[in-house]
Amino acid sequence: MDRDADQPPSQTEKIILWSMLLLLCVVSGMVYSTHSDASERLAALRASEVQKEQANALLERSRVQTERYITRFGTDPEFVRDQARERLGVAEPGEIVIRLEGGAARASAPAR
Repeated sequence: MDRDADQPPSQTEKIILWSMLLLLCVVSGMVYSTHSDASERLAALRASEVQKEQANALLERSRVQTERYITRFGTDPEFVRDQARERLGVAEPGEIVIRLEGGAARASAPAR
């Protein structure tokens, strides 16, 4: 189909050009939509990763603290004695234990 440069495009050529333009618009829209969805998912994954790293750091601090606590129980008899006194209310022979209920809460409240 040779045609002169001065001749206008035929009806078939116009339809093909418009179809190609429409196809280009549809493909561009699909690519943009896919890119937007992927960006949102990536942002959500990054936020989830940050939360997991924070939770992991908290667990690691707790593990280290528990490890130190267990080590002290195994090596420091004075610590064991103090913990027994505070937590279990154990007293040495001849000692008198006085407990004040809510004493810590009242001590931390501001004076009026």
